[in-house]
Amino acid sequence: MAASFMIPKPSLTRPKVDEDGGWEYFGGDFKTWYVSGDADHFTSRQLFKAGSPHTGSGRGSTATPPYHYHLFQAETFHVNSGTLAYCIDGKEGTLQAGQSVVIPPYRPHTFWNEVSSGTDLDVNITVRGGDNPGFDETFDGYLSSRTMAGAAPNPIQMLLFMYSADVIIVDIPFGLGRIANFLIGFVLGELVCGYQSRYKVFDN
Repeated sequence: MAASFMIPKPSLTRPKVDEDGGWEYFGGDFKTWYVSGDADHFTSRQLFKAGSPHTGSGRGSTATPPYHYHLFQAETFHVNSGTLAYCIDGKEGTLQAGQSVVIPPYRPHTFWNEVSSGTDLDVNITVRGGDNPGFDETFDGYLSSRTMAGAAPNPIQMLLFMYSADVIIVDIPFGLGRIANFLIGFVLGELVCGYQSRYKVFDN
């Protein structure tokens, strides 16, 4: 961290935690709840508000994950209500209430609240395999903090988050996402700039 003292650190805000245990991001437009977890899985419930630029503006919404894949984790999406739109292996589709999809490692994907439904999206997401404790809270908390402060997220910091969670962004040119995670995220971001892969302000 030779140059870390020269790098300005981001101002981060802890999400509001509701009485029902839900964590509020983007001014409450995106909420998450812990559902269950053990050594083999972690399940969260996520609510995306319709009509919000952060969660209800289609694939371009602020909270839409980048098109990515996981090196070790499989994800299961189960829609509680609303309509989940997805892109998996370049093919788009939708899931309605009661429907599920399982996405294995190395399968590119992203998802968002379908605008045409006009309703909130309520979905349970279960992750199995790999170890990334605190990733969702840190990633969502950082992105929400920067967005609500009117500032863009730092791409070096974002790649460090990806590196720590074994998540590869597909849209990085020439298939260099994994190398970018290591060289830009880890080496430059953590070792040189002193960025962190987790921040205490977002600890559960």
